Amino acid sequence: MAAPEKLPPIPTPPLVRWREFNINYLPVFMFITVALVAWALWSSRLGPQTLHGEAETVEAYVSSPQPGVVAEAPKRVRTFQAVAAGEIVARVVGADPKNPLPLTSPYQGVVTQIRKFPGETVAAGEPIMTVTAPEPDRIIAYLRQPMTFEPKEGMRVDVRPRARLKGVYDGAILHVSPQLAPIRGSLLPVGQTRVELGLPIIISIPKSLKLFPGELVDLTVVPDEIKKAPKAEKPAK
Repeated sequence: MAAPEKLPPIPTPPLVRWREFNINYLPVFMFITVALVAWALWSSRLGPQTLHGEAETVEAYVSSPQPGVVAEAPKRVRTFQAVAAGEIVARVVGADPKNPLPLTSPYQGVVTQIRKFPGETVAAGEPIMTVTAPEPDRIIAYLRQPMTFEPKEGMRVDVRPRARLKGVYDGAILHVSPQLAPIRGSLLPVGQTRVELGLPIIISIPKSLKLFPGELVDLTVVPDEIKKAPKAEKPAK
């Protein structure tokens, strides 16, 4: 008996092939694509190189080197009053009542807190008032763990103020701490109470950006771009 004639395979319609691709391969392809996009976004925007920073407050305590009684300055000083560098802001009457000790402001700024008023006794070294510089001179931020890169002086940093101002400003890393330290509470996620360690870094404030002391900003470190780090501006004298 002769062998049956071998028939040609029935061709699969393109629509059926497309349906099989959608069922068997498309989910895998979409999963890989979404994973790659998520990884790219995490690396560029949401990774450890995107930080929250705080405009560091420059303040100093006015204190007396000797005990005594606080007396008024020649010009009365009140809270939130501007004072010049070297201006007498208080006096302390000590062992020699005829020669009260004048206390001066260390730099130009604003009196933000008065701790001791005229007539109150003060110990040696005890703060009498706080003088704050009107503008911050640098930004402090903490690189959280895990750290995907090693921050270095001169790395470019994009500084983005929040709702009050718009735009991206060009800053740079000025200093990197040699050790980890507890992250400031103002820079921790909302609701987090546990202590978390991060690597402190100091960032320059762009000259065109005006920040209030203590104001929060968003930062993005660009590890691939290193430039000569600018010098930190000193408080006005």
